[in-house]
Amino acid sequence: MSVEVTYELAGRMTRKTYKSYTRAITSMRKWFETNDGRAIMYRFNTEPKVIESRCQLPVNTKSETNFYQTRAWRALRLRVLSESGGSCSYCGSGTEHGTVLHVDHIKPRSKYPHLALDIANLQVLCEDCNLGKADNEQLSFT
Repeated sequence: MSVEVTYELAGRMTRKTYKSYTRAITSMRKWFETNDGRAIMYRFNTEPKVIESRCQLPVNTKSETNFYQTRAWRALRLRVLSESGGSCSYCGSGTEHGTVLHVDHIKPRSKYPHLALDIANLQVLCEDCNLGKADNEQLSFT
């Protein structure tokens, strides 16, 4: 069954047809790497789905790796780190002690992909605290 996608960028619209859902998702993922527009996906017998960023696409192993390479993530990560004061939100350990800091998703991306770029869902943790937290969304230290 074919899938149609309308890409919108700076007031211009382009519609493409794909042979499968998987091909449509793959193409949208590539398109969002270089564009800051939005896409609307049309599938048979379903409501159109508006996708405004790459992180709203279904998560798979390939996108899991690539998310952390996107401009949007890197810019947000830098902002969160600079606003943190250079210390862990939980234990207070800081970069002056050689501590490695991570920007952690409070609610994990695997369960809440729509919150991947929500600054309210991010916290700065040292490596030890972050690894100890794992995917436990109940542990919010901010």
